[in-house]
Amino acid sequence: MESAAAAAESGPDAAALQRLERLSAELSASRAARDAAAPQVTVRYAPNQSGAIHGDDGPLADGAPLPLPRRTTLRIDGIGDLEIEPGAGGGEDGSVDAAVTRLQTALDEIGAADLPQARTAGAARAEAAARQGEAKAVLASLAPDGIDALHQALAAIPAPEEVSGAPDLAQAEDALQTAQTVHERCRIARETAAEALADAKADAAGKEAQLASLSDRLQRAEAQQAKLGNVTEKDLAAQTVTTAAALEAARLAHAEKAKDAPDAASLQAALTRAESVEAQAREEIARLHPLLARLSERITRASGDAMEERLAETEDQLQAAEAALARIAHEVAVLTRLQEALQDARNEARERYFTPIVKELKPLLQLLWPDAELTWGEESLLPHALIREGREEPIEVLSGGTQEQVALLVRLAFARMLARAGRIAPVILDDALVFTDDDRIERMFDALHRQAGDMQIIVLTCRQRAFRALGGQALRLQAVPP
Repeated sequence: MESAAAAAESGPDAAALQRLERLSAELSASRAARDAAAPQVTVRYAPNQSGAIHGDDGPLADGAPLPLPRRTTLRIDGIGDLEIEPGAGGGEDGSVDAAVTRLQTALDEIGAADLPQARTAGAARAEAAARQGEAKAVLASLAPDGIDALHQALAAIPAPEEVSGAPDLAQAEDALQTAQTVHERCRIARETAAEALADAKADAAGKEAQLASLSDRLQRAEAQQAKLGNVTEKDLAAQTVTTAAALEAARLAHAEKAKDAPDAASLQAALTRAESVEAQAREEIARLHPLLARLSERITRASGDAMEERLAETEDQLQAAEAALARIAHEVAVLTRLQEALQDARNEARERYFTPIVKELKPLLQLLWPDAELTWGEESLLPHALIREGREEPIEVLSGGTQEQVALLVRLAFARMLARAGRIAPVILDDALVFTDDDRIERMFDALHRQAGDMQIIVLTCRQRAFRALGGQALRLQAVPP
């Protein structure tokens, strides 16, 4: 475990390796953009003259375009040198050099000479981390509390001692049985006494609560008796009858008056509404007084103007505006119809493009995520989001393993679509599935075998242990003996 831990500390981790891959992709994209914008030279050799023109990287291939992003010298055998200047519009903008610098800086940080060496070191680190995890698991199964705890437990084991004068085994067993029987009787007696004590305590608590309640009632009765003084019970009964009769008469009178009385809540609501209407009317009157004064002043000032001429001019302007409106409405209708036609054509082209891809991709996605779907971008025509369990997850927020799995499945679907169209193309995977766990990688192997029935799939990898369960025809490069 310690040796594997030491090996796992060297080499780039997954994040550093992913950063190197991204920088390498940026460098390739910068070079492609530079070469696409730069002038190009294509050589067509005469018979028996192949390789007569040399560039900085060796002889020029026949028919292969050579980008010229900067000043370049071509050496022609038997003739001399040909210097080509791309001009002001074909010069480099420094993006390729910057990308090379960033990639080399990242390689220097991890101590790797180039990207393949960094990949090899990253794979070695991942393998060492796996070995360390396996060793930890074995150690945890053998010594859950650590090796020191095992040593302490071993030291705590007492040395065997010689026992002399031990009792007879049968007598000892009889004595043990007798002691266990007595212990059981005592335990039962103790539990019975504890239950009786608990019942007694509960009964005492109830009696105390009842006594407190009765004492309170007695105090209140005595206080009430002190207030009444020397009034007899007969007088109290007569007073009770008189008071009850008065209460009943008051209730009848209240019921008689309440029968014909209006509802207080309704009256309050009507009063509130009336007050609100009055307040609004006063505010409207206060607002309209200044407006009325302004309108009166305007009428007075405009009484001498030629209102008929202004009315005719306004009607002419209205007719011109209506004509312009009709023309604009017609133009809007034409543009709207054109937009709808373009949108329909775009949707139809998109459906023709995506329908076979979605058909080929659906069974592959279900190998990893049942009922999963992949949405595509309207503008980019690239995978936009993955829908799993009703949730839409954008591609850029998915984990590295999920992104590379989706990318590989999309490539397989495109390859199958091309194969069905009669344009068979091999699928070449170079160090794919770097961030995929063991369970998912086996499902990806099933997807590769599913698509390999009528097309060629070539997998290049240096992770022999991870791809051991891939199957298929394994090819290895071996040195030819001299």
